[in-house]
Amino acid sequence: MAEVMKKILGTIILILAIAAVVFVVKGNRKDANSPASDKDIIKRTRFLMDTFCVIKVPVTETPPGGTEKTIEAAFDRMEAVDKKFNCMNPQSPIYDFNVNNTPITDPEIVDLVQVALDICRESDGAFDITVEPLVKLWGFFSDNPRLPAKQEIADIIKLVGYNHIKIEDNKVVKDANDIHIDLGAIAKGYGIGECAEELKKQGIKSALIEGGGQIQAFGAIKGGPWKIGVRNPRGSGIIAGIALEKDMGISTSGDYERYFEENGQRYHHILNPKTGYPVEGIMSLSVITKDPTLADGLSTALFVMGAAKAQEFAKQNPELKLIIITSDGKILSTPAQAGEKQSR
Repeated sequence: MAEVMKKILGTIILILAIAAVVFVVKGNRKDANSPASDKDIIKRTRFLMDTFCVIKVPVTETPPGGTEKTIEAAFDRMEAVDKKFNCMNPQSPIYDFNVNNTPITDPEIVDLVQVALDICRESDGAFDITVEPLVKLWGFFSDNPRLPAKQEIADIIKLVGYNHIKIEDNKVVKDANDIHIDLGAIAKGYGIGECAEELKKQGIKSALIEGGGQIQAFGAIKGGPWKIGVRNPRGSGIIAGIALEKDMGISTSGDYERYFEENGQRYHHILNPKTGYPVEGIMSLSVITKDPTLADGLSTALFVMGAAKAQEFAKQNPELKLIIITSDGKILSTPAQAGEKQSR
């Protein structure tokens, strides 16, 4: 592990490894003595989508309805998305679909399921919205995750397969009652995107929204782009930064978000739908792109696909920027994106 850390910390300074949980947000530096500080930013937090979500706007913003009410309206929109897409909420059409086999007719959900199914197909099933029974088996929905027996996994994996889900006559349907869906790996990105759109609609010209391992920013702060500081997935402290320009965002999936250890082995929540076991070979993978919904879904899909296939996917989709930290500490990156800068 010491050698892995040495590789990570040594290489990351050179190539700006963004593949870690974002935990510091700061404004653009016009010069070394004028960084944006807390007094330059209004920050509000609300617990949504199983994480603390943060909205930051410059104090110079003066939306017609007032900054506080505008931020609350944006949070409310995100909360509405959270309630609607939460498969564990009895009031959600997704819960009704899973438990009572009721077709989903809500247009908003149908549209997001279509996006999710497209990612399922493009990733050859590495991303799969029917993985919910498998995640539940491992206990990652609870406070007591566990290592299932091989036979348990073999039995449950029969219930996994996005091909069981279809959209017919503007309805989401399934061909077997035991098939369940969970949009958790893409709904947070959608919610963050809706939050950003609500802020813009209310007159906000610049803001940054953070939820867990995902950030979306638009506009400027102190005359320049929003900048984020990142930390290493196996360490602490700021090691790099990136300027988020032109409505850009980042989503990170990592083996450090939800995991447990047993007999010296780390078991994390990102499961391979085809094997039923946690993905090996990658510690974290970040996707940088404009669309927060795609960033969210693709960070999971590409993590499962593995480093080589993820890089090839990015080459075929040049609008994406990837930063990957492999389990042995290697840093892999697709061609640099405009606006990317290294911290000093």
